[in-house]
Order: sequence, then C-alpha cells, then structure tokens
Amino acid sequence: MGDAAQRYDRRGFLSRGASAAAALGLAGVGLPTLLEACGSTKPPAAGRTSTPGVGTGPPRRGGTVTIGLNSEIDGFLPTASHFDNSGLTYANTVFDSLTRIGADGQAHPYLAQSVQGNSDRTVWTVTLRPGITFHDGSALDADVLVANLNALRQSPLTGQAVAPVSAVRKVGDLAMQVTCDEPLVAFPYYLSTQIGYPVALAQLDAANSTHPIGTGPFVYQSWEPNDHFTATRNPHYWRAGLPYLDAVTYKPIADDQSRQDALGSGAVDMMVTRDPTTIKDLGDAAGFAQVADLTQRHGQTDMDFIILNTTVAPTSDLVVRQALAHALDAQEIVRLFGAGVTEVNTSLFPPGSPYRPADNGYPAFDLAKAKALVAQAAPNHGGKLSITLDTVTDPRLNEIIQAVGNMWQAAGFTVSLGQIEQVTFIDNLVEGTFVAYTDEMFAAADPDLNYVWMSSTTANPPIALNFARNKDPQLEAALQQGRTSLDQAARVEAYQAVDRRLAADLPYLWFSRATWSVTAADSVANFNHMTLPDGSLDEGFDAGVCTPTPIWRTA
Repeated sequence: MGDAAQRYDRRGFLSRGASAAAALGLAGVGLPTLLEACGSTKPPAAGRTSTPGVGTGPPRRGGTVTIGLNSEIDGFLPTASHFDNSGLTYANTVFDSLTRIGADGQAHPYLAQSVQGNSDRTVWTVTLRPGITFHDGSALDADVLVANLNALRQSPLTGQAVAPVSAVRKVGDLAMQVTCDEPLVAFPYYLSTQIGYPVALAQLDAANSTHPIGTGPFVYQSWEPNDHFTATRNPHYWRAGLPYLDAVTYKPIADDQSRQDALGSGAVDMMVTRDPTTIKDLGDAAGFAQVADLTQRHGQTDMDFIILNTTVAPTSDLVVRQALAHALDAQEIVRLFGAGVTEVNTSLFPPGSPYRPADNGYPAFDLAKAKALVAQAAPNHGGKLSITLDTVTDPRLNEIIQAVGNMWQAAGFTVSLGQIEQVTFIDNLVEGTFVAYTDEMFAAADPDLNYVWMSSTTANPPIALNFARNKDPQLEAALQQGRTSLDQAARVEAYQAVDRRLAADLPYLWFSRATWSVTAADSVANFNHMTLPDGSLDEGFDAGVCTPTPIWRTA
C-alpha cells in the first residue's frame, strides 16, 4: 500500500528500514544484524559491475544528478519535521547521523567516534570525531550535541521516542553522557534515525525548518517546496574526497507514472518508487540499473496493512476485528495489486527473522468463519455492522479499498469507502478520528524502534503515536522485555510474543511487506555502494532512502 501522494511516513523519526538484531555486543555500538540486498541481474553497462549500484574504476568528480522522489517533506528540522523516506534522503544530503546501519546490519559509528554503554545499558557515552564543522563554520562539539538531544526530548513529535532518557550531560569537549531510566539496549540504532541528525545551533535555536545547517556532504542552495531541492558539494566535508558530485537536486513527483516518464525522458537521472508495477517495469529496462529491496532480511521491513481504531465502534469490538480479518483475502489482494513483486506476509516480522514465531495465530482467510462472527457481533451494534474504510487520494489505493470493501460486504458488513487528503488523513490518525485506514510502516533496524507505534504509553491524546490505540498488558510487557533485556534469547522470546499478541488483538490487518526500488540511468554510478569510516560497507538503499555521498557520473 502506501500512497503515491505526498507521504507521511509513520515510522519517520524512528527507523530506517534495515535488519533486526540477532545477537548482542560487537563493534561497541550495540546489537548486530544481518542484511541482504537484491537487484536486477541484467548485464551491466560499461563502467558498471554486475551488481547494480556499484561503480567500477576510479570515481569521476564533478557533474550533477537529479533524483525523482515520491513525496515532498515539510521541513528540515529533526525536532519538528516529519522525515519519511524522502525526508531521510534529504537528511543524508545535508546532515550526517551519529551512527549508520552497515551492510552487516549493525549500528556503526559515523559522526560519533564511539557509542559505548555501561554494563546494564542505562548509561551511554557518545564521543564525537574531532574537527567536524557545520556548514556555517561552527564546531560540532558536546555542547551542540547536548542541546540537540534536549530539544528532541522536549519536542511533542520526538519526545515520545526518547522518553527513556532521563538526563543528558557533557562529559568532555566531544563527549555526551545519556542516562536512561531503564535499559535501552537499542540506543545506538536510535542514533541512526531522525533523532540522530545533529543540526547547528543557529538552526536549532531559531527553530529553522526551511534552511538546514548540517555537517553533511552537500550544502543547502535552494528549496522550492513541491518543485525541487538543490544542494551543492560541501568543500569542507569531514570525509576526505567525498562527495564526488558538484550538486544534487531532488524533484518530488507524486505520481509514479509521471516519475517514470521523467526518468525515461532524462528529466531526472534516478527515481525512487514503491509501486510494484513500476518496479517490475523498470527492473529489466535497457539503459538503467535498479536496486530493489525485494529479498527478505532478518528483521523488519515496511509492511502494507489496514489499521483499525480499537477505541471506536464497531472496531473496538474484538469479534468485529476478527470478522474483518477472516473476511480479508490477502492472497487475492497481492495477486491483483502486487504485480508479481510482493508476497503475502501476515506477521510483523518477515520469514527468516529470529523474531518471527513458527505460528503467530493470525486469522486465515475464512469467509464462513467471518460470516459467523458478523452474526455473533451484529446484535451488539444495533443489528448490523457498518464499517468505514478510507485511504488517501491515490488511484491504486482506491482500487485496493474497493476490493477489500467487496470482501467485507460478502461477509455481511455494510461498507463505506472514502479518500481523504493527506494532511487530514494524518491528523485523523493522530487524533483517533477514523475507523479503518490503509497504512504502511514498521521498517526498523531494531524492533525496539517500533515501540512508540505499539505501546500503551503512547496511545493517549493529544498526540497518540500508537494510532490504533491498542492497549494490551501482555503486549506492553513483551515490548518492555524486548526493550530492556540484554539477553538475546529473551529478546527473541519477547518479540515473538509481540507478534502473537498483535495477531490476537488485531489492530493491524496485514497484506504484505512493502517493496521499494531505486532506478538510475547508466550514466549514474555507485549509487548503492558507500564505505563507512571504519572500512565496512553501508547498508545501501533500503525502504526508499537514498544516500548521495558515494554517487558519481560516468559521463
């Protein structure tokens, strides 16, 4: 699912869509993971390796690249702006994060030189690399780092994400100590997300969301919302020799076909999409190379689903939610709208993840069972069950909800369908003024990054990030165990319990994992192959997020 209109990504400031943790320790920055990548297998163009997105020969300096994105952002201030996949791509252009997720799935130090936790992971020390400056010439030091984290703690948007943090203090010119009121074993992973991009004090103090001042590889030049954003090479970048391009421009093009047409005409050199049909069309197109996150890794990816409000009638009734689940034929939805690219997944975790139980108990499609449950629940709701299913204004999603509506009607529901403008859609999720909505979220480098979307502690107004408002003591206990346990076996047990409780509570009706791809013209090289400061490889393209730092042009 996931709209082609301007997209508010509910996972924005928490997760990057990498793989989930498999064991403790390693590299001094937390929980390691496994990661695999997938791309087209057609013969490479001249100057390309057989792996899409990996350049050959010496890098070529100079030139510009224009990238077509699926959405526009609402600003560049981590404490106030909603960073979806486009927002994180912009952030990777003008900012740097304290850690980055590597190809091994671990959180590697980036702006940070080290991220070290104490024995019970209640105190973390973040030490910066020396000599890094912001685009305005000011230094990145511990004072700036402390100011950024305190601003994040005070923000209505990001405060819930860092709620375990009880104190932040400077412990050296380049070192910050973070104290948590409970073990926070995934803290290094949090520093790779929206809360891990420090901005200059000049931007932070002015609450400036339109003119980013970061440490990143490119420097802000201009932004015309819904038209383009352009940044030029940072001549003082702390990573010697990078970036290679003179400038990068992003063009938000909401419609997938229009974005594909722009790529074909040369109006853009690269494009991002999560539309299965477009991914399939471009996968073997001559003159282009594609990287797609179609293979599964040992962790969480974006999921397509319907979210149900558990606090309003009739979806406050578990029997009603069970009826809706049994009436929904996810296999048929994927067959009709997945273009042979997506696969059904009725779990929070993908196949192969250690956190996925052998059987989570999610209801199978069973129309007879759905009809029986409708008959059971209807007397408690005035004799009939009426349900409203809405999506954003997007043609593909509109077709999907029509198909779902037909399935629910076959089970005995009276169904009303609607399309809502994106801004209103977001407000309704936060405020709880909805019944059933299409949704897409949950990509995360560590399962704890999804805590705020599921916890009972975040299900209350005025800003409820647990949009479904599901409150389950067993689910909360499992989330807490996964968040605080240093024992990996206990974390596996906890997140398997989370998956089973979600299948029992049914705040989400699963379809499939969401898929993303980036496609580049043959003149664009190395768009998926960045080396981290420690010599290891970055995770590369994932969940719609690009990094322009390693890109060069072959012509």
